Amino acid sequence: MSAETRGANMAAESSTLAIPVRELYTDCTRAKVVFYVGEQPDVEKTARRLFGRMPETWEYAGLAGAPDDAQVDVGTLCGGLYLDMYRPLTISYRAVELVRQRGGGPIVVIDGMQIHYTMQRKGLGLQIFARQLATARNLGVVRIETTAGRHRSENGYYTWPRFGFDGPLPPKVKRHLPLGLDQAQNVLDLMGCPKGRLWWRAYGTSLRLAFDVTAYSRSWDVFLRYLGRKGLPFL
Repeated sequence: MSAETRGANMAAESSTLAIPVRELYTDCTRAKVVFYVGEQPDVEKTARRLFGRMPETWEYAGLAGAPDDAQVDVGTLCGGLYLDMYRPLTISYRAVELVRQRGGGPIVVIDGMQIHYTMQRKGLGLQIFARQLATARNLGVVRIETTAGRHRSENGYYTWPRFGFDGPLPPKVKRHLPLGLDQAQNVLDLMGCPKGRLWWRAYGTSLRLAFDVTAYSRSWDVFLRYLGRKGLPFL
């Protein structure tokens, strides 16, 4: 059986049977975790309040999606956690995450993610998010939010929905939807068909999106199917 077929089959099974998310990706990251000077006690107190338990040290790195060669600086900010993830001594990639309590549980806000152009289109962004998502689910995070930007050097408006992020279409976008797509209310309504994806790639805009981390969500279904189409073996 080819890797592509195996990945597709496993994605379908995961979506239907809700295979534990901890099996989605390797449990641990070997990334280095550094607490800001004097902040480790506050970090641990805040983490226990957010997650109901004390995370393992590597889980802070996992929550940032850190590759094994990364460093994650951890501190507190405005009653939540602050995670700054990067590859030391290089500009290969960097991401900043905020972890906060909101409504029904903890949420992660991806405050910014940059991948150097020499590292793009190699699956690094997907690997980072997959590790982040697996750790977030294990820690009881209910939602991951980000601003999906569209700029000259930024295509998050299209990439994040491919990963399962969703949000309501702005009125200015809905007014210009062509016949056949004009009933779409959310971004994933467009991303669910080839015509919609082509239209959104051409005319989509920056907007606020979220990934619903709760079990059986539409976000999970889209993400697992995306992995299956990529033929990735780590499901």
